[in-house]
Amino acid sequence: MADTSQARSGSPPRRSALWRALRISLAFIGFVCWWAWHRGVMRCDDHPVAERFATLLQGLGTTFVKLGQHLSLRADLLPEAAQQALARLQDHVGAFPAEQARQAVESAFGRPCAQLFARFDLVPLAAASVAQIHRAALPDGTEVIVKIRRPGAAEAVESDMRILRMVATVAQATLPPLRRWGLVAIVDEIGGNLRLEMDLAREARFVRRFADAWRGSPDIVIPDAIDGLCTSSVMVQRFSSGVRIDAVAAPEREACARRLVDSYVTQLFEHGLFHGDPHPGNLFVMADGRVCLHDFGIVCRLDRRLRRALTAFALAFVEQDADWVVDAWLDLGLVGAQVERRAFLPVVQSLLAECAERPLREWSLPAALGRLVSAGRSRAVRLPTDLLMLTRTMLLLEGTVRALAPAFSIFETLSRHAAAGSMQQAPQHEASKRLAFEMGSAASNLPALVARRLHGALARERLLEIAIVPDARLQEGVDRASRRIALALVTLGLYIASSLLMQHAVGPQWGGMPLLALAGYALAIRFTFSIARGRARR
Repeated sequence: MADTSQARSGSPPRRSALWRALRISLAFIGFVCWWAWHRGVMRCDDHPVAERFATLLQGLGTTFVKLGQHLSLRADLLPEAAQQALARLQDHVGAFPAEQARQAVESAFGRPCAQLFARFDLVPLAAASVAQIHRAALPDGTEVIVKIRRPGAAEAVESDMRILRMVATVAQATLPPLRRWGLVAIVDEIGGNLRLEMDLAREARFVRRFADAWRGSPDIVIPDAIDGLCTSSVMVQRFSSGVRIDAVAAPEREACARRLVDSYVTQLFEHGLFHGDPHPGNLFVMADGRVCLHDFGIVCRLDRRLRRALTAFALAFVEQDADWVVDAWLDLGLVGAQVERRAFLPVVQSLLAECAERPLREWSLPAALGRLVSAGRSRAVRLPTDLLMLTRTMLLLEGTVRALAPAFSIFETLSRHAAAGSMQQAPQHEASKRLAFEMGSAASNLPALVARRLHGALARERLLEIAIVPDARLQEGVDRASRRIALALVTLGLYIASSLLMQHAVGPQWGGMPLLALAGYALAIRFTFSIARGRARR
């Protein structure tokens, strides 16, 4: 009898899941049939198809809206018209009942709201697809906000992702044109991001980390999370007064834009950890002019390698150096089976020529990345996940800044930071920028490269595998090779030392360049030719 009762109690959720799966499957099957008819018979262009697909995703709810928003960034997969149609997708959700909010808080902390808060406002301040926010006050009078995850949202996302993965698997197997997209991998990526976004305990950890990093800053403020009042479903954070950044008075807008962009340069190029959702609803301005960042559900990391590559890309773009742009772009990890450097050089040259004809404020770093990725679409170029989130963040940042202060130039800010050395200590002299940067990167990578080679040799037990043959010619060859290696090491040291001298402008100068650095470069070049002649004679 108990089993029967259990089965009965579990049948509604199963029926609900089956109905949801049937609805999603029928929606996608209907779209595929519509697409096949219009592309095969009617020969319509991509725009109506993209709009139809966007409407389909909007109707299926939050999980699928997130899917569309993710696909809107995929310049490596979709044409521009489709990206624009999907980028307009928005979450349209109402607030859930106040009683549910109160119950969620009490369930998360195991105590009544009356014990947790001196005041808890039942009317929410804001509502989104993942959570909604209520204002409250702690027993000691501290004003706070309470972020509450939507009841049942985590379970709904898990169910939708399972269904979506099944649909993607079938579609990828039955429709050959979709295989190159890697739909299953895209679905898994979106599912992972949604799970992270719904974990409010994780968000609280990032809030504390950012609050510590910017504590005492005259430009940026982060309201800290309250210790002991953060779980995976509820987060309590200090309340911050202020106005939305797009509501500040006109005379203050450019200063706010500058503070915001400066903070993102620091986040990207120094911290390697950045706030991933800089739209106006998450940015407030305090009475003292400081910019306040909210909502750390999307926080992304850039490792040291990516930061160096991104720095190189930004500097190369600022300097309008096409060769350097291509090299930096490839270093960012956009790889493909048939990627050839020379194929992208004309694209970059055209892009830089277009930029040169426009005011600096109209230049766009994410647009440049998008152009390069689009050019490599036929060559299996793919945007890594880290760069997808970075591109999304930069697009949001650009949109916010341009709406705030249209005359403000993000690239002028990048140039200023490069000149000040805050982007990986970029050298000041124009002629030495790339050389010093590349030499510094090589010197930084050298220990790791040597360590990997040594570990590999030890793993193969070949490190000391040396055959000694008493042969005069062999001995002469070893001596010659040893001299070349020693000379090569000295040459490398001269290049590095000269680059450092060039960077710090040490000693007497000629034409704005240190004489010691020039002498070092000359000697290093002389040794380089000696090494080359030695190889040619051999």
